[in-house]
Amino acid sequence: MNLIEQAESRKLLREAMSLHRAGRLDEAGQRYAAFLELEPQHARALRLCGVLAREQGDAGHALGLLQQACAVAPDDAEAAAELGLCYLATGELLQAEKALREAVRLAPDHVRALANLGALLQYRGHVDEAADCHRRALVLDPDDIEVRCNLINTLLEAGRGNEALGECDVALKDWPGRALLLVARGAVLCGIERYAEAVADLERALKIQPADDMALINLGLARRMLGEHEAAIAILRTAVRINPDNARATADLANLLAAHDRMGAALSLCEAFLCRHPGECLVLTVYAYALRDAGRADEARQILDLERCVRVIEPAVPAGFADLADFNVQLARCIESDPSLNTNPLGKSTRLGGQTGELDLDAHPALSALRELINTAVRDSAEYFRRTGLATHPMMARASDRWTLRVWGTVLGPGGHQAPHMHPLGWLSGAYYVRVPQDMQPLPDASKRPVMPGALEFSRPPERLLVRAPAELRVVAPQEGRLALFPSAFYHRTIPFTSGEKRISIAFDAMPVR
Repeated sequence: MNLIEQAESRKLLREAMSLHRAGRLDEAGQRYAAFLELEPQHARALRLCGVLAREQGDAGHALGLLQQACAVAPDDAEAAAELGLCYLATGELLQAEKALREAVRLAPDHVRALANLGALLQYRGHVDEAADCHRRALVLDPDDIEVRCNLINTLLEAGRGNEALGECDVALKDWPGRALLLVARGAVLCGIERYAEAVADLERALKIQPADDMALINLGLARRMLGEHEAAIAILRTAVRINPDNARATADLANLLAAHDRMGAALSLCEAFLCRHPGECLVLTVYAYALRDAGRADEARQILDLERCVRVIEPAVPAGFADLADFNVQLARCIESDPSLNTNPLGKSTRLGGQTGELDLDAHPALSALRELINTAVRDSAEYFRRTGLATHPMMARASDRWTLRVWGTVLGPGGHQAPHMHPLGWLSGAYYVRVPQDMQPLPDASKRPVMPGALEFSRPPERLLVRAPAELRVVAPQEGRLALFPSAFYHRTIPFTSGEKRISIAFDAMPVR
């Protein structure tokens, strides 16, 4: 390329960047493409063109361009940071984490990469490392209130509620009356069950930002927990009016309406929501419980079909392992040595035990083998559901031929259990039993019948759900090497046990990709 051609090509790049900044994306894309025909290995142009493609919603094209930019300029932290965001857009979270880590390695003071890495680690349950990233980002940019709120939320999730509250108070001294911080403080106070104080902060925030539906949801929760159910209903009605597509607001409102004999309104609210969002877990389960309370048990049973929708699978020994015991021993080591293992994490269902963040399934051969085992179980179960007349079941509304896995481990000690919970972001979920104590003793219940300790029990609602009709339950016995698979919308818990040994399991969600 001679000097005149080089000058013309650089003019194209300047025009593309100027149009990009002005928001004229189609024209900018044409200029970038023309420039890259002349200089196809220009790292900056590849990066900017990739960013533009992502902004236009073409994540696949963006990914290719940004991968190429990183290959051309492996020391460019900005390209790695943008690649991480692109992987986030495509749902490839482990790849996103690797790219963001590389950006931070190349540029330790890259504040945006640190903030995004912290947010991703927080989402994946690696809360201690996430908090460290948030703090490092705040040293570089102490005025970033969004990152400060992420730090507050991370500390709360890590079970460090008082520390989270302290962060709120420090921030509010610098930014008194800032609505975002008041909302965060209200959420922390709800998390540590100081509901009266939460009401004060959330009401202050809503005077400033009356359309904050998440603040309204927490305010509704606080009012309900204080016994002020009519006030909670009014607050949640406002949240649903502001955002009719907020599943949590809809489910909470429907549950309160049903509990206060406004069954028609509760059912209609759920039905309208599920028409717009078929299979949505939170609303679907509240709808089923409301049907049961309305005396329509058969319709509820069609949704919570415990016999047909809960599958118990005894997988074969994965290739490369001497036997099932060898496979499980290696899995147990992976879980117990994982640095994200956190005892009694707040906001999680684990009690008297520990839970890891999401596991890296490429980190060890046993975890890679587990991925194949789970994927096979999900694939086979989806086919089984279709073959056995469940193709129109609400859980299949979210079915997909492609999914990503979120996988984490739990380690329960004596008296340990999982409180009733569900997995609202998944389609199919499950548990694989790695280690089961040999000396778990049966526990008596109120009817004097023995309860199977450590067992997986389905359909008992959590205490926060107000239901009247007794739950129809199903219990699956834990057994090393057994896999239980079920719709993510099904509430489930672990019955406490008294053994002195540890009970180790691995839980997972299959997240549909469309």
